[in-house]
Amino acid sequence: MEAKKITVKFLVFYFVVLIFFYELFMLLPSTWIELITAKISSACLKLLGFSSDYGITSGEVWMTLSGGPRDVHVYIIRECTAFHVWGILLGLIVPLRGPEWGRKMVSVAFGGILVFLMNITRIMLTVYLTGYDVPPFSWFFINPTVETYHYPVSFAYGVIGIAIVIALINAYILPELGNFLVDLSNLVTKSLGRKIKREN
Repeated sequence: MEAKKITVKFLVFYFVVLIFFYELFMLLPSTWIELITAKISSACLKLLGFSSDYGITSGEVWMTLSGGPRDVHVYIIRECTAFHVWGILLGLIVPLRGPEWGRKMVSVAFGGILVFLMNITRIMLTVYLTGYDVPPFSWFFINPTVETYHYPVSFAYGVIGIAIVIALINAYILPELGNFLVDLSNLVTKSLGRKIKREN
């Protein structure tokens, strides 16, 4: 898809669909995916030899890690499951012009599974770093809390992880996605360049 074919009408449609799917996945019930996320994260920690548990109390899903310098008890909420990222993937892929629906759905399924698996490792890493004093982090954080590692780890996964997912979808299933995002980036860059020139 060339940049000149990206019309204002299509851009409006594209971003309306993107926002719709994102908001939809922020509204859909998520307790089931929270419970699955906690269960698999806890099970994986156990496979690695750690003491972990999970459960649900008064509608709130939790998981624990014990046996290290400090016990960790965290609640798994919607944002912890990357459930909303599935909505973003749908919003990025569904409105694309050109690709057949079969490849779109395969891309969504592949991306969703990959995001879910990456998110499990994100939760495990955050909980592990909080519960165990691991150099070089322990050189800087004497008594870390979940928040100490949650934000930097989540940021890294959010930026690098999603970039990897998009790159894999583009490389093996849906090159139209990468083409569109590159064309969109070029279009925005050119528009900003023209605006700056006019102002100068």
